[in-house]
Amino acid sequence: MAKAAPNKAVKPAKPGRRAAAAKPIKVAKAAAPAKKPAVVKAPVISKDELRAQLEKAQATIASLRIKSREATRAAKASAAQVAELEAKLAQLENKSSAHEKPSSPAPASDKPTKPRGRRPAVKAEPDAAIEPAEPVMADSETPEE
Repeated sequence: MAKAAPNKAVKPAKPGRRAAAAKPIKVAKAAAPAKKPAVVKAPVISKDELRAQLEKAQATIASLRIKSREATRAAKASAAQVAELEAKLAQLENKSSAHEKPSSPAPASDKPTKPRGRRPAVKAEPDAAIEPAEPVMADSETPEE
């Protein structure tokens, strides 16, 4: 036994609502199915023509491999030349920086050196009594001579 769905009453639009909501919705028509193009058959190629195309493709592949090898050799040669020139440049830079430095460095004792970083905190021993550097004398006492 199937239960019947209760009928829902459609409420009429209130006069205060927007007019756009009251407009009926238009249903779009389904597009007509697209026509399939006619099947075009590939032209028939003879075995001799296929062999000729295959040989031509293989010759092209062989020539491209040769060009690739030559390009790889040229790239390796260029990379080696660049590395050689960079090494030469580094030597020249080291040589020029050596000429710029003074022949005898200034003695270290002429310049005061400051320790780098923060100073370490001075910790007092808790057991040690604080004693003045010189004994304090009372006004009535005089030092013995």
